[in-house]
Amino acid sequence: MPASRAHDVNHAPDVHPARHAVTSRALHASLALTIGHLYLTAYGRKWVTTQLESANWYLLVVHVNLGLLSVALSLGLLAAHLWLPQPPPLGLPRVTRLAHCGLLAVLLALPVAAYIGTGFDLRVLGQWTLPAFQRLPLADSLAALLEVPLITLMEPFGRFHRDWGADLLLPCLLGGHIVAALFHHLVLKDGALGRIWSLRR
Repeated sequence: MPASRAHDVNHAPDVHPARHAVTSRALHASLALTIGHLYLTAYGRKWVTTQLESANWYLLVVHVNLGLLSVALSLGLLAAHLWLPQPPPLGLPRVTRLAHCGLLAVLLALPVAAYIGTGFDLRVLGQWTLPAFQRLPLADSLAALLEVPLITLMEPFGRFHRDWGADLLLPCLLGGHIVAALFHHLVLKDGALGRIWSLRR
């Protein structure tokens, strides 16, 4: 083979797009399943049970622990995006990165807002209890600093978690994420959806 041909072969571009790291894909799949179960437990409490039923309490405990798990998975996915080798985003790179960052930001903000705004002690795996926000000295200090009652300080966070954050903002971001993935899979046919969910290298 001529030297020029050999040079061209050795430096030919990789026609197969790079795949996500296995860790990143596993975190992505786990987070998606966790979010689905978070909504199931939330709306199960709202539509299937009443506050007087023990099932309502058990669903709340499961929901809280799933929320903590979503925080851990979101932080893990963020770390994976920052430190693990990633392929260039498909489609519009800047829009793709912005969408991913926005989604992770909301996924981290919702549990934090729930902790500040709902006033529940967090029972972790039935073993450890994290005192509710209003029991912390920080809560009284912030209320005094802002010169507002503590309940006034907590209310916007609770409303964000219960209403427009969980019922509007997150579903819109998730819906856009799903539509973009389906567009890649069905229209562009670039294998993006398969690479996201596959745990093979």
